[in-house]
Amino acid sequence: MAKRIKPTEFLVGTGQNTDMERAIAVSAPVAGSTNLYSSIVTTAPGGKTRIHHHGPCETSIYISSGSAHYTWGPTGVEHEMSASTGDFVYIPAGEIHVEENASSSEPLVVVLTRNCPDSHVVYVDDGPDGSGDVPAPC
Repeated sequence: MAKRIKPTEFLVGTGQNTDMERAIAVSAPVAGSTNLYSSIVTTAPGGKTRIHHHGPCETSIYISSGSAHYTWGPTGVEHEMSASTGDFVYIPAGEIHVEENASSSEPLVVVLTRNCPDSHVVYVDDGPDGSGDVPAPC
């Protein structure tokens, strides 16, 4: 059955850290999806993720506003690229990477979609495993 999800129904919480707000619109808990996840992620100026990947999930990122810097590779930092408003970024399943707001003054707003029904984050650095993240990785 088709379903409309209003902004007031989004599951809003912290992303991978307190520099990020994640507003989940489509997921198993919000929409009952079985293979799709969509959210709006806002990252504070200068904010960035830890080194991570998304397991078996492919990720599509649309830069709604702002500028981003991405690194990726076997340790998450070997390659790099920039992206800005209007660009799409594709992250293959299992790709180890880091996402960063490249601006020191403006928020970065992206629309993120994955072919998994929930947020799925696997950290590969020496920090906490992420079990305390809100919403927690699946």
